[in-house]
Amino acid sequence: MFFVASFFTALPLCQAIDIKDHWAFRPVKRPVIIGALNPIDGLIAKKLHANGLVHSKVADRITLVRRLYLIMHGLPPTPEQVQEFIADSAPDAFSRLIEKVLASQRYGERWASHWLDLVRFGETTGFETNRERPNAWHYRDWVIDSLNIDKPYDQFIREQLVGDALGQGIGTGFLVAGPNDIVKGQDPKLGKMQRMNELDDMINATGTTFLGLTTGCARCHDHKFDPISQKDYYSMQAIFAGVSHGDRSLKLSQKIKREIQQKKAEKVRLKESLSRFIPKSGALRKPVSFTYNEEKFPAIKAKIVRFNIDRSNSSQPCIDELEIFSDKDNVALASTGAIATSSGDFIHPFHKLEHINDGLYGNSKSWIAAESTGWIQIQFPKVERIDRIEWARDREGKFSDRLAVKYRIEVALNADEWVQVSSSSDRKPFLKDNQENALYEFSGFPQKEAKKGKMMLSELKVIEKQLVDLQNQNKVYAGNFTQPKATYLLYRGDPDAKREEVSPGAISAFASLNLSRSEPEQQRRLALADWIASPDNPLTSRVLVNRLWQFHFGDGIVGTPSDFGINGMSPTHPKLLDWLSVEFMENDWSIKHIHRLILNSKTWQQSSRPNIEAMKIDASTRLLWRYPIRRLAAEAIRDSVVMMSGVLNLKSGGPGFNGFQVQMENVRHFFPKKSYGPSDWRRMIFMTKVRQEQESVFGVFDCPDASQSVPKRSRSTTPLQALNLLNSTFLMQQAEIFSYRLKRDVGSNTVAQVKHAFELCFNRSPSKSEVHSSSAFIESEGLSQFTRALFNSNEFVFVP
Repeated sequence: MFFVASFFTALPLCQAIDIKDHWAFRPVKRPVIIGALNPIDGLIAKKLHANGLVHSKVADRITLVRRLYLIMHGLPPTPEQVQEFIADSAPDAFSRLIEKVLASQRYGERWASHWLDLVRFGETTGFETNRERPNAWHYRDWVIDSLNIDKPYDQFIREQLVGDALGQGIGTGFLVAGPNDIVKGQDPKLGKMQRMNELDDMINATGTTFLGLTTGCARCHDHKFDPISQKDYYSMQAIFAGVSHGDRSLKLSQKIKREIQQKKAEKVRLKESLSRFIPKSGALRKPVSFTYNEEKFPAIKAKIVRFNIDRSNSSQPCIDELEIFSDKDNVALASTGAIATSSGDFIHPFHKLEHINDGLYGNSKSWIAAESTGWIQIQFPKVERIDRIEWARDREGKFSDRLAVKYRIEVALNADEWVQVSSSSDRKPFLKDNQENALYEFSGFPQKEAKKGKMMLSELKVIEKQLVDLQNQNKVYAGNFTQPKATYLLYRGDPDAKREEVSPGAISAFASLNLSRSEPEQQRRLALADWIASPDNPLTSRVLVNRLWQFHFGDGIVGTPSDFGINGMSPTHPKLLDWLSVEFMENDWSIKHIHRLILNSKTWQQSSRPNIEAMKIDASTRLLWRYPIRRLAAEAIRDSVVMMSGVLNLKSGGPGFNGFQVQMENVRHFFPKKSYGPSDWRRMIFMTKVRQEQESVFGVFDCPDASQSVPKRSRSTTPLQALNLLNSTFLMQQAEIFSYRLKRDVGSNTVAQVKHAFELCFNRSPSKSEVHSSSAFIESEGLSQFTRALFNSNEFVFVP
């Protein structure tokens, strides 16, 4: 009873917390450190000494260079890079290597993945439809570029919260990086709740990412532990109330504008040249329509009518009703005995085969084919003399997808002899369909002239695609902004239970933003960004340097990287955390500066070899008496495998590659690829990030789902990880390619192949026993089985 009473007594304390009582809420001050060349080592050594421990010896040079590249680039060094470092005997050799590594494009590509985990970045919407966000990749590239140029972190923050006021604004992709439910129902309360959830995602992401506070816990009541009131929560909601999900157009560069003008001029020239191939006016029927289409033809006897669909404007084709007339009577109705069959039906409660001839119109009473092409067939109970067919996608005019734009209609007296009575070939092109073939007719022209016309048409299609790509370059998924309406505190988070109106603001225990209720939308976000990025904010710098420490050593100085509140863990080395925080701010908020300090420290450079006596005192290595050994992240394992095989494509930026085959339904279905080619051999950070789905091979290596922020990946060891790395199609393919590389590089000599493979995979030469056992294995099982085994070795997948 004492525990229960104490717990409930503690609940209202968040209202009475003095922020000076908690270490993370106190102002950041640089502690005085005496007698250490590198303050990191001095403060770590002091804690070690207090626990009867000392630093381990410095790791050997091969280990150092391999660790450096794996941690900072997510790729192992090449044998040439290793040898160059070993041959450099200058005292500052490692410091100069650090600078080279930090200056590489590969650095931003590796470290961006840490940030993208944190900000719940994904390229699909999530929820049941999980639709694509084709322009979300710009934010990923922006993060990579920002890290590579060492953009000051305070500016990095501002551009993510209010970049639209500071420049092009790609960084505001942070605000809308999370999932959102795009299915809007008719229930107004549900719609309000969906909007509250969207705003909650922005509030929570901002609080945990930059401040290390669980701000979302104050949505329904005052925070139970931290000094965040429910009013503070809705004041933050008022800041983001004008932000909504969606693409935004940015200014095109002058270079892109010039390219667009050139392409438009080329398009005009080609269309003028092709104009002579357009049939005279009146020769073509009007384009297909979503709401009504009529096919007239000379009367013909038929027992069966088949409507063949060769292409739709999107997804599987849909027809709401197929009507076939004999004089004025619709003889296709099921009520008259006509029977409908099809090539295959899309399974859905609204879209059934029976709806094709039930006499009812509209999307909810329609038929959809199972695949992107297909046919629907009506068989009459007796031979009919028909002369007209009517059909539509949706006669109610609510939908503009799934329209059959290329089709053929055939009739038969029996299933063996078909006669075509109508088709789309005599219609003008469907304007939204990008297929211009039907507009031009090349028959009747001399062969040479017709060939030239077809070549010009092909060129025109290329130009038009290039134009679309150029014009879409300025579209980014970075949110839209409007002046919001009033924001109210909601009783228990219920959108229908409004209480008092609130002004936009931050966490009142720390600061007041002094904003009015009518403050312009952009100014609200700017004020919040300025407060978060201020040197006076006690949380911002501490949270970031702790994250950097975590990604170097596996655990942060604070073990709860996104919770610096009362319920979070205390720092293992509080003076070190504060010293790094001040050092960070005083050096222009430079992330690379903190990297340099950590990488040049003895703490980072020490050996990872175990020590039984030390492990009795600190088995988890939290005090850092040795470098903590751990498995590589999924991305680094995959990228290293492809690098070893020699086919890694280092193209950086742009739209990513997809690890899935996508079934383009209204609700997207993602199926893991069964075969892989060069387009799949880019770095894994450029794989399209799909929510609610794991990449089939490396997803099991603790890759987070992007549905929520992941400040620290879990660490698991499962049978499926071993099976995927051993038996997956991808790994076996890469092992085979790696074996070809070894043969190409060193020929057929088995010993040379073993030595070269060890130098590539482990950055060292094999021992005599390793050469002997590996050679025997190759002779017995084959070279590709040997390379497959190397990919599965601990030495390959662990940070040394």
